[in-house]
Amino acid sequence: MKRMFVAGLLCGLVSLPAAAEPISWTGTYEGHFVCDHINGRAAGGFSRAFQVHVRHDGTALDVETFALISPETKGKPSLYSGKVQDIAGGQVMAGYLEACKGRFDYKELVRIFPASGVGQSFSFAADTIFITEALPGAEGRLVVESCKWALKRTSTDVPEFETCPK
Repeated sequence: MKRMFVAGLLCGLVSLPAAAEPISWTGTYEGHFVCDHINGRAAGGFSRAFQVHVRHDGTALDVETFALISPETKGKPSLYSGKVQDIAGGQVMAGYLEACKGRFDYKELVRIFPASGVGQSFSFAADTIFITEALPGAEGRLVVESCKWALKRTSTDVPEFETCPK
């Protein structure tokens, strides 16, 4: 009887689902951003492909983005720092990023939508508010943009890049 109980207990423990690993955002992402903007008195919009590197440690995110905005800024990264928070026991997370170093002087705040670690690949979306008076080619004019990011992870390797000052 004891053997049957121990065997049943072991079988039950083996069949319990493993505790889910918390989401790791670390890696390289590719995707697009789409923006609408007001540049001086004119309104418009644009879309660009971009690459994003992310390092995630606990609740902290460090991010580097590369996008072609203008010939003057080609290949120069923007750096962000922010936080993510568990929403459903670690399987859904959301948060924010704030720009700390860019290709020119600007302010940008990024809201990261809830992302789930369920499934084979990991992706996330975000909304941003971007403000500058130093846009190359439009210096001195107030530029206000609202952008949407859509990114899919292409690698989980830990990227190396400069981070925002802490």
